[in-house]
Amino acid sequence: MVASTALTRLRVGWWAAAEPADPLAALTGSLLRSELMSRCPGLRPVLVHDTSAPWPAPGFTGEPAAVHLDWSAPHSLALDLLVASGAAEPGGAKLSHALSEAGTVTVAVAPDESWGWDPHYSVGSPFAVPEPSVLAARHLPRPLLTARQAFLRVVEGLPRRYILVEASLMGDEEPAREDLELALARLAAEAGDDRPAEVVQLAPGVLAAEDPEVEAVLRERRAEAEEGRHLAEDWPGYAERARLPLRVSSPLDLVAAVAGAEAVVAATGSLMALAWALGTPHVALAPPESAAHNFTAWTGDPSAVVETPAQMVAAMGNVFARRGAPRGLKRLEATLDQSLDEAASILEKKAAEVGADGRPRPPAASATERLHELEAVNEALRLRLAAERARFAERAALLENAAHTTVESAIKAVHGQDVIVRRRLEQTEKEMHRLQEETAVQQAELRAIYASLTMRALTPARDWYGRLKKAVR
Repeated sequence: MVASTALTRLRVGWWAAAEPADPLAALTGSLLRSELMSRCPGLRPVLVHDTSAPWPAPGFTGEPAAVHLDWSAPHSLALDLLVASGAAEPGGAKLSHALSEAGTVTVAVAPDESWGWDPHYSVGSPFAVPEPSVLAARHLPRPLLTARQAFLRVVEGLPRRYILVEASLMGDEEPAREDLELALARLAAEAGDDRPAEVVQLAPGVLAAEDPEVEAVLRERRAEAEEGRHLAEDWPGYAERARLPLRVSSPLDLVAAVAGAEAVVAATGSLMALAWALGTPHVALAPPESAAHNFTAWTGDPSAVVETPAQMVAAMGNVFARRGAPRGLKRLEATLDQSLDEAASILEKKAAEVGADGRPRPPAASATERLHELEAVNEALRLRLAAERARFAERAALLENAAHTTVESAIKAVHGQDVIVRRRLEQTEKEMHRLQEETAVQQAELRAIYASLTMRALTPARDWYGRLKKAVR
């Protein structure tokens, strides 16, 4: 109770500079903050970024963030405690050092190894902290993810069967890119039923009403669907299809996209851990000594990480065997809970020490600052909601217009139907000519047989035998 009271009176900053541009980092940070606040009832952290966090950013979580920052004078931040969590870059370690000189205490809560903390407190291999993204299965219920998947299908054009690929893997140069494309094609064929699943690139982006690249893909998909209604059922669709860049604009969209995928090809340990916890088939393309390799030490499945696309093809059967609730999830959650319990205990202890040191604090200035933060986050939430409604309206109008076949597409569809009919007629005509030629050959053979000397000599005998057979009957 004393520690909770101290946390209520203290100003706690949470380093979150990597979160606005990365919804996966924002997801991890929000999960950790929820867990810490449930353990420390008086904790109300304020996010600290290196710049002002824009509300359209894909990592926006709607939490209060420090709005008046003066990085040239770190002591002006007026933080009593700083939580070191996530990635240290950019400038996290430098800010922590500057704040420590001003009297601010830094506490670690599942930090990245780049912070330089004791490995016992950092995210890494066993005897450290597991990837916190495994907690998504605890905090986000399946009905919510299913509803969000429907939203993504309507607004973002997410297909029903797809392979989700992390964007950083698609930037390799030739010939590595060609090998990856071949491996993804094999994976998509295995994941599909009557036709291969689509390959979708995970491309986080800002929340904007217009996105020409995505809108072009949506128009093409809708035109293909409309044209397919007038063609044969076995029509495979367009030969060359543009790949959909899935613009996940929030951590919830990211989790929903991972949960609905047929398989996930990851490059980072956090995305791999998220797919593992949600029971989605997955494989990671990562070098040795990476975060993905560290996570396999927790799960005991080293085949989940490969170094080349060829190895991914060789381990194709193992990918889809990772579907469903993973074994060991409760154990990993318990291990992570133990680490967070320890972090919460240290945080409360430090808060009690800072609260009892007798340092003067400006309560009026602190209250004013918090009021500015609440006003800013409230305005950001309003703008976020308005932008999402506008995005929904723009995409709904786009798909509605594309659904009604235009004159040009109708003519194209009729021409396509005519082409199929003509091809079938051509095949029938070719078969008829073949049968006519075969019949002509057989008739020529029969005429040759009847024209032979033997057949002519035996003609009277055959006639006599035929008359005799009729008389007997």
